[in-house]
Amino acid sequence: MSTNSEYHALRRSAGVYARGTSIHSIGGAGREALLSHVIARPTEFAQPGSVVDSLVLDDAGRVMDFVLAVVDEDRTLVISENSKSATSDMKAVAIALGMRDVTIDALPGWGAIAVEGPRAWEVVRGLIADDIASLLLNEWQSVEIPGASFALLARTGTTAEYGYVVVADVASDVLIDSLRSPLEDVDGALVGPPALQRARIEVNHPVVPDQFTGVTALEAGAGWAAGIGREDSYRGAGHAERTHRRLVAIRSTRPLESGRTVEAGGVTVGRVHLCAAEIDGETSYALALLDAPFDVPGLELAVDGETVRTVSRPAVQPVSWTEPIG
Repeated sequence: MSTNSEYHALRRSAGVYARGTSIHSIGGAGREALLSHVIARPTEFAQPGSVVDSLVLDDAGRVMDFVLAVVDEDRTLVISENSKSATSDMKAVAIALGMRDVTIDALPGWGAIAVEGPRAWEVVRGLIADDIASLLLNEWQSVEIPGASFALLARTGTTAEYGYVVVADVASDVLIDSLRSPLEDVDGALVGPPALQRARIEVNHPVVPDQFTGVTALEAGAGWAAGIGREDSYRGAGHAERTHRRLVAIRSTRPLESGRTVEAGGVTVGRVHLCAAEIDGETSYALALLDAPFDVPGLELAVDGETVRTVSRPAVQPVSWTEPIG
């Protein structure tokens, strides 16, 4: 299936993809303190049955990962988006902080998939006995998946459409197969990285690691996922310094390439940072790292002598914002 078709599945019906590259189980009496230190967004008040999406920073405040933390009574599952998972060094962090009452176990046989789109709820509603609308945003419930002894369905997403994540002690391919029939019923599709990246960029969802190469969380406009406003100490907290440049979405009638210089009146004001897939042969869409005061929407700038325009995000009107579940 083409990137166009996959993208339109996300925006018009439902798209399915494997969520994350690794899953870890964090347990023990000290798990809450460890997670509060490592995960940038606050987790100390997260109740069992809830989920938290967050960036993970290193000691210097650089973005390492984006994770989904699934909070249970006696453990928290951490699903990592980046192949260099932040959970791989949690043991070292725990020792450095003097936390010896923490267990960190990799779950290599487990899988997680995401279902996103305005009709995503139709794909997953058969997994729970209750009305699918009763599962609220950032909550999860236990479900049954053929062949799995443990499975859950969480409501969360990355594209501003309705979103759900299925996690179980079986491989992601098994989870995809279990939802293939209802996915076909809504004319949905399996979604690859280019279409997913485009949909995430449009709504300012962090794209790890590509978006953060040489860019801080604040410069990327991802402060919401990086713990901005937290008053307690946590790993990488020093990132919240004022920035004089920012990633801004741009459009052009010509193809764009990452690394190209952006100019205003012949003066360099930034560079093209990350290009998204083109959809339906439309104008090119990308993120540019621009110096202030050019880091705002509504300006005409130039790349290689051709006009580009800075635009606001979200760049789409998600169908899920106007159509109810059920």
